[in-house]
Formats: sequence, C-alpha cells, structure tokens
Amino acid sequence: MGLRETLNENPGITTAATAIIILGAVVFVVLSVMRGDGADAGTGGEKAYFSDDDGKSFFVDERTKVPPFDRNGKPAVRAQLFTCDGGKTKFVGWLERYTPEAKKRLENQIQQNGGKMPMVLEDEGGVEMKKPGTGEKGWVKRGDPAVEQITDVRCPDGSKENVEPVPNP
Repeated sequence: MGLRETLNENPGITTAATAIIILGAVVFVVLSVMRGDGADAGTGGEKAYFSDDDGKSFFVDERTKVPPFDRNGKPAVRAQLFTCDGGKTKFVGWLERYTPEAKKRLENQIQQNGGKMPMVLEDEGGVEMKKPGTGEKGWVKRGDPAVEQITDVRCPDGSKENVEPVPNP
C-alpha cells in the first residue's frame, strides 16, 4: 500500500500531519522576524547600495549606515538600483539621503534597536531624493511633486520597457 492510499484511508493522520507542517512554518516565520533575519521583507538583507560619486557608480555597505556618511573623504548616499535586462546590467535610478535632523533621529532609532534597522522608519519625511548626475542642486524632499520625475526611471536607452528595481544585496 502506498502513501496516498494510507493517507486516504486515515483522514485523522492526514489532518494531524498537515497541522504540524503549518504550525512548523508559522513558528519558523515568527522566530525569523523576532531575530530580525533578513531585515525588511522583500528588500534583501542587511546590506544596501550606496554611491559617493553622484550615481556614476555604486558600492555595497551596511544597511544601517545612514546617508549621507563619509566614505574616503566623500559623502556617500543611498543608491536605488534598477535593471532593464534581468539583472545583467545595473544602474542608479535615483539617490537618497536624510536631512541632518532626520539622520540623527534615525541613528538613535538604530541604536535603540540594538544596532539593527527598525522595521518601520519613523522619519520618512526627512528623506531627500534626486536623479544621479544633478549635483547638490538636484535634492528634493520626499513628498514634493518633483519626486514623480525623479522616480520615473528609464533604461539607459531612454525606454521604459523592462525597468525593474534591483533588491538590496
């Protein structure tokens, strides 16, 4: 007699086995969240992309570094990466940094959270964004209507086809 026949003939065993599997999955998820594994769901791990040359290039560093921060004597800011070819080529779609006041508040949140990025950022209003290559004059606060133009990311050839965000490393 096969497994399928045994399960069909013993619905109590089938129900118990299913309940144990579901309970195990729930326990795994809860423990992962409580330990802070994987940072925010869907955003990748404990690393993030940054740039210190106005988006010409990017590098990976700890996600808990609150931009702008000093890297080799230059200010580094968060870089939001995109791809148009399934990830073979990556490019900076826009840059982000915090105002000095928001940076201080977020650093305090990270410290109070045991050195980990909080699940919910309390200070999204202190974020400034800009397109790469626009210099210091390109920064606008999140919530400003100009952000729509900043987040309108296009492929290097100017098209909007196949534009996908690249998750954090």
